[in-house]
Amino acid sequence: MKKILGIISLFLIILFIGCKTKELSPEQQIKAQEYVDKIESRNFIFNANSAQPMSGRSINLNYNYYLKVSKDTVIANLPYYGRSYVAPINPRDISIDFTSTNFLYSENKKKDGAYEIKIVPKDITNRENEGISFLLKISPDGYATLNALPTNRQSISFYGTVE
Repeated sequence: MKKILGIISLFLIILFIGCKTKELSPEQQIKAQEYVDKIESRNFIFNANSAQPMSGRSINLNYNYYLKVSKDTVIANLPYYGRSYVAPINPRDISIDFTSTNFLYSENKKKDGAYEIKIVPKDITNRENEGISFLLKISPDGYATLNALPTNRQSISFYGTVE
């Protein structure tokens, strides 16, 4: 019985030591502050490295796909893979490609230093991207997940970095 209690207490001690909060090095703190400055000034670019459609496997992206955010403009150049509920007028026009100057922008900083940013463009006129919204989750070290939520197509997620 004492042996079992000893093993359980040893296991709990190891578990609590493993749950210690991760501290950032000085270089990581400087880099994290750069990300915070860019995000809070609304002047950053999300570079997509891979895409994850709702129905399918992850796709590595080899080209320069991005979502660029500034104070007065959002520019998206992202591929789309997935099911469309509305047939496109031009079959070559299936990507998430637009420039918006009228959009809603809200950011929420989490306790761990991560950000959640919601962007809803209001002035998109092409049928494929009409009503789209984005949810961007940025970690303190610059890695990010972008969820594109179109109304006429399945959702798609992108993974990448913020610069």
